[in-house]
Amino acid sequence: MKKLLLTISAVALCAATYAQVIVAGISPQSIVANYAHTWADPAGGWGTPDFNIPGTYVQDTLMVVDDGSTGTNAQGNPVSAEGCNPLINNLTGKIAVVFRNTCEFGMKALNAQNAGAVGVIVINRNPGEVIAMGAGASGANVTIPVVMVDINDGLSLIAAMANGPVVMLLGNKTGLFPNDGGISSGATLLPRQAMIPSQLAQNGTEYNFDLGARVYNYGNQAQTNMTLTATITNPSGATVYNNQAAGISLAPGDSIDVDPTQANNLPNFSLASYPEGTYTLTYTLGLSAADDYDADNTLTTTFTVTDSLYGFAQADATTGTPSGGNYYRPSNNNQTFSTCQVIDNANASRIQANGLWFSATTAAASGVALTGEEMALYLYKWEDVFADLNDANLAFTTLTEVASGFYYYPDDLQGQTVYGAFTTPAALENNQRYLACVQTVNLNLYLGHENSTNLTWNEAYYLQPMTPNESDGTYYPGGFGADIPSSMAVAISDNEASIAELNTVAGKAFPNPANDLVTVAIEGEGTAQLTITDVAGKVAMTTTLNLAAGQDNVNINTLQSGLYIFNVTLENGKTAQFNVVKK
Repeated sequence: MKKLLLTISAVALCAATYAQVIVAGISPQSIVANYAHTWADPAGGWGTPDFNIPGTYVQDTLMVVDDGSTGTNAQGNPVSAEGCNPLINNLTGKIAVVFRNTCEFGMKALNAQNAGAVGVIVINRNPGEVIAMGAGASGANVTIPVVMVDINDGLSLIAAMANGPVVMLLGNKTGLFPNDGGISSGATLLPRQAMIPSQLAQNGTEYNFDLGARVYNYGNQAQTNMTLTATITNPSGATVYNNQAAGISLAPGDSIDVDPTQANNLPNFSLASYPEGTYTLTYTLGLSAADDYDADNTLTTTFTVTDSLYGFAQADATTGTPSGGNYYRPSNNNQTFSTCQVIDNANASRIQANGLWFSATTAAASGVALTGEEMALYLYKWEDVFADLNDANLAFTTLTEVASGFYYYPDDLQGQTVYGAFTTPAALENNQRYLACVQTVNLNLYLGHENSTNLTWNEAYYLQPMTPNESDGTYYPGGFGADIPSSMAVAISDNEASIAELNTVAGKAFPNPANDLVTVAIEGEGTAQLTITDVAGKVAMTTTLNLAAGQDNVNINTLQSGLYIFNVTLENGKTAQFNVVKK
């Protein structure tokens, strides 16, 4: 399902990367880290080394380029460090550091290569932006590795260079170190939704997910007794899940899947109740020996239980809404472009959809502002019947519009998450697929996608559509790929017609009528408060229930004969009420 649109253009576009391909700080200690990056791929017209080949790397000292130009650019960086002209400094045996700005990437890299550089690090122009490096007219003649890092990371490296030599490693680390295990963001099971409404997560039966990851041995030595640990902390920071798969053995360069379909596995995650807030999932890989490169031994993600949002993108820690990060549109698009997400839940009738959160931007070179831009908002009942992504009946032929609206940008809010309301909210139905979409007809406009959530394994494991998109009337179930899901969220609230149902559970007592001992049976676990009143509303008895398999016994021998009302309140706030006759 990867990249169902054959080509895409983007203001932020990620080149193909793999867990073993790294841009790593080696020394001094202050810059030791694994840096997010893109790299110049020979498949894109470059003459550069192919980092997909194990052991293809370069490690050396950094040097900022100098092409003799004067002045500073719009970002306040020296124009001379853009490397657009032949360099006046000698970079023999160095990794060149060059700022992105006006000239082609291929030209920058070729100038560095001609000055003796063994590799190139391009520092991107805008924070948080990820963009593919086009080869341009010169890229085919570049035979040294070329990578690009975020501007904040790049400026940190330059600051460190002021205090002494800075050594970096660029490339594929497979086989480079003796003891080196790792896990990859593209091969881990993540929460099924990163933002789940509390109305749909009342207990572990309603909301749960499987855990697992692919464990790699990137080193040149065999590994025995590797461990994969998964922990989850709740909004208050308490650990609510901590399990480990142990005894994993791998030959050099080998990998193994740890998931519920394998002998090595982790238990399913579920809780009796889910307090609202952000939960943190952390995977940690351990080796029996010290890992020689442990920057890829830990992976952390979040999911948020909220009463107002449904989405696959992670919630921003500050705003609580999805943030774009990367911005895409199809390269062959001529009319309409939509980014979408699916809603499908067994208890969806508890909520209504009120509108959509999304973000957009335009290419700086276009000179187009967002001010006044019209965005169309749609919610469709997706009535095509299919089981999963492999079903031949998967189609978008029966999309029934159930809500719509428009959002008009009040200002040039480039990259800012905004909210557009539907004209009329739509109450949802249980077990019915819905497709929520934001649509533009502006060919200069790019829509926000996630830059920190990779749902590749979720898609392969659950085989359900998550964030489709639309281009010129054709829908693509996998969007631009599960590694870059759309960064949008559906704004929801309680469906007023179902609030009573949401807050109550079934309950009964037996035998009924009863003498002294009665068994209370409730759809719930843990402790609960029982208040028994007579028909006039007077409290006759109170006690605490300790529910095991949803049941507990209550002695009512002190009650007089007659009809009583049993009122039960569970820990999660749900209630049950039923009548009992005391003989």
